[in-house]
Amino acid sequence: MQRRNTGPVLLPVVVALVALLTGACGIPDETGVTVVGAGPSTGISSVGDGGKTKVTRQEAGNDRAQFVENYLKAAAGDLDTAAERMRGFMTKDVAKGFKPTSADVRVVRLVADPLVTRGNDVVKLTYEQVGTLDKFGLLEPATEAGPITSEVRVSSVDGEPGLFVTEAPPVLLLSDVGLESSYDEQTIYFWNTDYSGLVPDVRYMPKAVPVEQRPTMIINWLANGPAPWLSVSDLLDGFGLIGKVPAISDNKLQITLTAQSLPATDAAVAQERLRQQLQWSLRPLLPAAAELDLKIGFDVRSYTGEDYLGSNPAYRLVDDPEWFVVFDGKIRRHTGSASAAPVPVLKPEENKDVRLAAMSTSRRYTFAAVVTRTGKTDALRVAAAPTGSQAPLQTVSGLPSPLGKPTWAVTKDDSEAGAVGLITANGNLYSFSTKKGTARQIPWTGPGNKITAVAVAPDGRRVALVVDNKLYRAALNTGGDTPALGTPQQIRPASLSDVTAVAFSSESRLTVAGPRIDDNRVTVVDVSIDGALKESDRLRSELKGKSVESLSVYPANPTASNGSDSVCYSADGKAWNVLYTVSQIGVDKLAGQFPNPLPDKVPTFSFYLE
Repeated sequence: MQRRNTGPVLLPVVVALVALLTGACGIPDETGVTVVGAGPSTGISSVGDGGKTKVTRQEAGNDRAQFVENYLKAAAGDLDTAAERMRGFMTKDVAKGFKPTSADVRVVRLVADPLVTRGNDVVKLTYEQVGTLDKFGLLEPATEAGPITSEVRVSSVDGEPGLFVTEAPPVLLLSDVGLESSYDEQTIYFWNTDYSGLVPDVRYMPKAVPVEQRPTMIINWLANGPAPWLSVSDLLDGFGLIGKVPAISDNKLQITLTAQSLPATDAAVAQERLRQQLQWSLRPLLPAAAELDLKIGFDVRSYTGEDYLGSNPAYRLVDDPEWFVVFDGKIRRHTGSASAAPVPVLKPEENKDVRLAAMSTSRRYTFAAVVTRTGKTDALRVAAAPTGSQAPLQTVSGLPSPLGKPTWAVTKDDSEAGAVGLITANGNLYSFSTKKGTARQIPWTGPGNKITAVAVAPDGRRVALVVDNKLYRAALNTGGDTPALGTPQQIRPASLSDVTAVAFSSESRLTVAGPRIDDNRVTVVDVSIDGALKESDRLRSELKGKSVESLSVYPANPTASNGSDSVCYSADGKAWNVLYTVSQIGVDKLAGQFPNPLPDKVPTFSFYLE
C-alpha cells in the first residue's frame, strides 16, 4: 500500500493503518559534480523558544548593513505586535508616525547585500517579494515578478548607543532569513472533497510561541479555513474552540469544541473524520502515547494510539520503494529495488519500446502508464490489474508528440476505474484513465503557454508544473466530468534562473532542477511548497550545456525525520542516481542476466513504484 491511494478511507471507530518510507537516483560525475547533501528534514520542531529568536536594535552596533538585516527580522512573531517590534528600531518620532498600510507581513528575499555608501545615511535594498504572511500562519506567494528597490535611512542619535531607523517605508517587512530562523513549518490538514484522504496545508508557527499555546493556535487556524489555492473540504461554519486548549496533563490533551462543530446528520462519521484531522494537525505536539480527549457539546470521547495515521495517503509511503530502470526500451528492476518480483502489470511481450513510465498502487490494484516510441512518434499506453496480476496495455489516443513523463494522481482502492493520470503533450496538460480512450486536455489558466513537466503530491490533489521554464503550484479538482486545475500560483526558487523538471520530495517540499543564477551550473535543489524557505542543494554539475530532462523522486513519509533519499533523473540521454554519491546508472545495476549487452546501450530513465 503506497502513495496516492485516494480511495475511500474506512471510518468506523478504529481505522486500519499501514506503513512508512525513504530510498535513491543523478548527474555525470565526470562533469564536475559535487554532492552537497541530502534534502532538509521534514520534521517540525514543536518546542517554543520563548522569544530567543527576537533581534534587538543594539545587536548590530554601528554596522549599518547588519542593522538593516536585523531590522528585516524584527517583524517575526505575533503579527498583532509586529509593528511594535519594528518601531523598536526607530527613533521615537519616526516610531510614532510608523503606520503600516497592511496588517500582513511582506516576506522578501534580498537579491543583493544592503548597499551602504560612506557618508550617506541611506541604505539601499534590492529584493524580491516572496509573499505575504498573515496571522493564521498562511504565506501566499507574491504575484509580482522582478526586483524591487527600497530605501531605509539609518542614523546615529546623539547620546544614544547604536543606530536608529530615521526613515522607512510604511510596510511590515520580513526577510526570508528571518522567516526561516524564527518560524517552524506547521502542517495542518483538511479532507479532500470526497472525504477519501487528508490534504496538507503548510503554515508557519512563530518559534517564540510556547508549546502549550500551539494547539489553540492550530485549531483557530483550522476554524479560519484552508489556504485559498487548495480545493478541499472546509469545516462547518459553526466549528469553533470553547476557551483555550489547556496544557497536556497526565499525558492527556483536552479539546472542547462547540456543538455546532458537527452536522445534525451523520454526526458519528463526521466526528471520526474530525478527530483524525485534529490528530494529524496536532501530531508534532502530541507525545506518542498521549490521549486526545475531545468534547463536542455534551459528548466526550477519548482517542489513543495511531489508528488515525491511515487517513493521510502520504503515510502509506514505504521505507524501501520498488525501483525500476528503462534499458533498451524495456522496464527492468534496479538491483536496489525492494522487491525481485517481475515487473508489475505489464505482460513480458508488451514490455518494449518504452521511453518513460509511471507506476502506482492502491490497496488492491497496481496501475501502469508507459510512453512508447516508434520512430519519432510517442504513444501513451496504460493498464491496471489486481496487485500481482498482469493486464494488457491499452492505447490512449488524442495525445500529440512529444510526450512528457506521465504520473498517476488518483488511484482507487476498490476499482480499476476512476483512476486519473496526468501527462504533458506538445506543451499542453492532459488527463487519462486506465482504459483505452481519448485523453482530455486540461485548460491552463495561468501565465505562459508551454507546459513541459507535471508532478503530483502524495495526497493526489496538489500538483506542481513547469510552464515556460517557470514553476507553479495548483490544486487538482477531480470532482467534475473532466479534471481541472485551480488558480495556479508561481513559486520562485531563489537560486535558479529557470526550472526544467520537478517532483514532490515530501508533503511540503519540491525537488526541482535547473541552471543556477550565479554560475549557470545545472542544479537539483529542494524548495518549500511556497518557495519561501532557503533551498538545499542536492548536487551541482556542469552538464556540458545539457539540462535535466526529468526527475523521479520517492517522497518522504510525513512521520520520517529526514527528507527523501530516493532521487533519480535523466540527463543527456542517461539515467543518474543520487544516494551518498552521484553515479550514472549502469547495466550492472539491472537485476537479472543480460547476455552480451551492446556497449553503446545505457539505462535512460529511472523511476519508483509510488
